[in-house]
Formats: sequence, structure tokens, C-alpha cells
Amino acid sequence: MTFEEKFNEFIPKLTEALTVPNSTDWTVKGFIDYYQNIYSISTDTKVISKVIELMIFPKFLEFAQRNNLELKLSPHQNYYPDITFIDSDGKKYAVDLKSTYRATSTKVNGMTLGAFTGYFRNRESNKNTLYPYGEYHKHYVFGIIYSRTDISNIEDYFVTLKIKSTIKLKKIIIDYINENTIENWNKIINESSKDIKLTNKNKKIVDSYLINETTTYNLGNFTDIQSVIKNFDFFIQEKWKIALDRPGSGNTKNIGSEVEISKLKSGNGLFRRNFENKGKKIFDDYWMNYETKDMAKAVERDTPRFKNIKTYSEWVDSLKN
Repeated sequence: MTFEEKFNEFIPKLTEALTVPNSTDWTVKGFIDYYQNIYSISTDTKVISKVIELMIFPKFLEFAQRNNLELKLSPHQNYYPDITFIDSDGKKYAVDLKSTYRATSTKVNGMTLGAFTGYFRNRESNKNTLYPYGEYHKHYVFGIIYSRTDISNIEDYFVTLKIKSTIKLKKIIIDYINENTIENWNKIINESSKDIKLTNKNKKIVDSYLINETTTYNLGNFTDIQSVIKNFDFFIQEKWKIALDRPGSGNTKNIGSEVEISKLKSGNGLFRRNFENKGKKIFDDYWMNYETKDMAKAVERDTPRFKNIKTYSEWVDSLKN
């Protein structure tokens, strides 16, 4: 059985560890202090991701022990990868944890797959990586997909009102959750007006679904706290199998990923679809030579060598002439 097959076999245990029995809710309800006051956890994605990581690490250790693997964690927060597994033959497997919430029933909000500069290009370097990138037998992404409870509940309520769910409406709902002003509520009204005219009564119901971070609970009533996320789904795929040909976000030098859940779970990303078994080699070459505008400018080039798979192929052909 391969490393990947063993990991997929272990995934149900992770689902069980993170989910309330007979429910899809996250087991985490909040933070507890010395006086046993319990505070609802934030919906901030960075906070959620970090807590999930802390919960998962002991399970990964259990997985390693069961399969005669050595487990090593990243020595620093900005080091690659999050987890290193080493088998009895000395083969190293890099596993980076990536979490994201559903944007729709079929797509996620997006994730980045690590840097395409630094250790990715200089594969014998130890800088910002536990072991040199080139020493790893395979590079995996362990993906954690979840639904935000507040968004999900509001969307479910809108379905009962026969308001059509769209990505644009979802973004407006998130803006309202982050800052529930009249201005943002009016944006929801304007976006949904073609389906129904929302009233103040509807607003009160929507507001009841917002996570209340000001209420304090205790050990007697902490189960009353609404879990901020639910409906976990996990996958493990080699990085190249779920990568796109563009950066993940803004001006950051990170590789972008597919956003369709089916492609993430099946590993049917751009490089695999276009090049099949040659995809890994082409993925490496593509991202080792990819340039942002600033990178091209730094070496006195007016434009980057290429910007997508099509222009990459043209660039490769030009080197042969």
C-alpha cells in the first residue's frame, strides 16, 4: 500500500475527531480561561486554520506510529513543509496543510500551494525548509474543506425565501457578516431584489445567524455555543496534480490551486489534465521559470517569459530554435 493510500484510509478518523457525534458540526466550541469562562471562537480563517492544525497533529502522529513512519514537524512557522514523514527506506514525504471554506457547493474559496521561488528553485538549499526540496520523494497537500456555519445558515434561509444563491451574493453576505452595517444590508437587498423584497423582519432573522463573540459561556452551557464551521471534507493530493498556471493571490509568489472540489479531490488539475504523466515534470519546469512582472523587470526584461500554459509552450518551442 502506498503512502497516499494509507493516508486516505486514515482520513475517516480525522473526520471523527473533528466532528460532533451524530452531527456535521465542528467539535470546537470556543476558548476556555483559568476561571472556566468559555468564549466563542472567531470566524477568522487564520484562527480556524491554526486550531484545526493543533487538533490534527496528534492524529498525524497516530498515523505515523501505525504505519512505521517517522514524523517531523516544521521547526518554524514559515518553513516548508508543515509535516515531514519518513518511511523505513528513508524516503521523505512533504505534507503541507491547507484549509479553505466552500464558496459554493462545488467550489472552494481558494488556496495557495507554497512558494515558487527560494527553496522551490534552489532544491539543494536548506533555507526556510526542514530538508532541501529535492530530497523529498513526493510533495503532498492535505486539504481541509469546510462550510462556515453563519454563511451556510443564511444561505439556507434565503433558499426558503426562493432567493437564488450566487457567488456574488455570497461575497456580499460575507461582507455583511464581517461588518453588519445598513449599507451592507442594502447591498444584499439590491442583489436579491429580483427574487424577493427583504424587510427588517428578514434582517433580524439573518442577524440571529451571526456568531456572537461577546457572550460568555461556562462548562454548564458551552454546548449552546454554535460551532463556527461544519461539514468537513478532506483530501490528499500531490501538489502538481492540483496546481494551476497562475499565482494563488495578489502579488504573492505562491502557486495557485484549482477551486473546483471535484478536481481537488480527484487530483485532476490543470497539469494532469493537459499533460497526464508528464505533468509533474512540466509543472516543475513551468513554476521554476515563472516570473512576475517585478521579477522580469529585475533582470531587465520588459515582460515575463510567459504568463500561462499556452505562452509557456511557445516559450519552450522558442528555445529549440
